[in-house]
Amino acid sequence: MKIIALSFILISTSYLTSCKKCQDCHYDSDNGEIEIGELCGDDLKEAEANGYNTGDTIVTIHCEEH
Repeated sequence: MKIIALSFILISTSYLTSCKKCQDCHYDSDNGEIEIGELCGDDLKEAEANGYNTGDTIVTIHCEEH
């Protein structure tokens, strides 16, 4: 029984520490909302802190957690 409990704890800990925070994001333009899609982990943190590069310009993004 102890082996099963220990295995469960190890698997649960591994799963929880490997989760990345992901959010669906968009930015506003003259043509309305432009969907970027899902950003996760470091990419999400970078875009929220410094803006998102569209290729033409850096824009402020708006994201929703799911």
